[in-house]
Amino acid sequence: MIRRMTRRIAILNTNTDESDFARRFPDDGRKVEAGLRPLRPDWQCEVFAVHRGEYPPQPEAFDGWVMTGSVSSVNDPDPWVLRLAEQVRWLHDRRVPLVGLCFGHQMVAHALGGRVGPSPQGWRIGVAPTHFHTHSHATPAWMDPAQTSIRLFAAHAEQVLDAPPEARVLGGDDFAPVGAMAVGEHILTTQYHPELPRDFMAALLQANPVPWPPELVARARQQVQEPVDAALFFRWMVRFLEAPRAAPG
Repeated sequence: MIRRMTRRIAILNTNTDESDFARRFPDDGRKVEAGLRPLRPDWQCEVFAVHRGEYPPQPEAFDGWVMTGSVSSVNDPDPWVLRLAEQVRWLHDRRVPLVGLCFGHQMVAHALGGRVGPSPQGWRIGVAPTHFHTHSHATPAWMDPAQTSIRLFAAHAEQVLDAPPEARVLGGDDFAPVGAMAVGEHILTTQYHPELPRDFMAALLQANPVPWPPELVARARQQVQEPVDAALFFRWMVRFLEAPRAAPG
């Protein structure tokens, strides 16, 4: 029997959406916690609303971190965005395990010297594939079972245009070539959303808050009824967060 170490995980909720629609659902940090809990019920997950200035008072006490998506942009000059970029660099310098989702993926790129901007093809909403570059990289240990491609819910108008110098691009597609990244053995990111439930996506498309063009919404409504690999990605996440690592130095 394999004994797993209990982990303390800091979930950084970056979503500034406080609309009536958003209040109908758990916040994005709680969505991440809901995905982790069935897989590692002994883990201690704590959610911090970093857009309100909430951070762990003792960051060194956490074994791993997760950054959520957001309606905000990593290019915004808001103080909380600047502080979050500093926090990412702090975690990177100490080789602390970090997973970034959507905005979190973009923040890693932005904080570590990459470039984030408007998606050349505009909004992507619905379901998106990530095709992994298995031909150019050895399969990471956390990617178990290994896959050549996965599908996750998508909702973004910005994306990583240039990966940071230290990152390796794990995969993407023609719409978003930098769809997933890794930095060293301690950072894993995806442009997409394993944490969003199907009912949330369906309700989002019904609310059409942007609003999106009718043809985009119609296609997305069809897509969100199809299977996605959210459960698989959460299994990868927990394997990544609990993987043994050498201390930096």
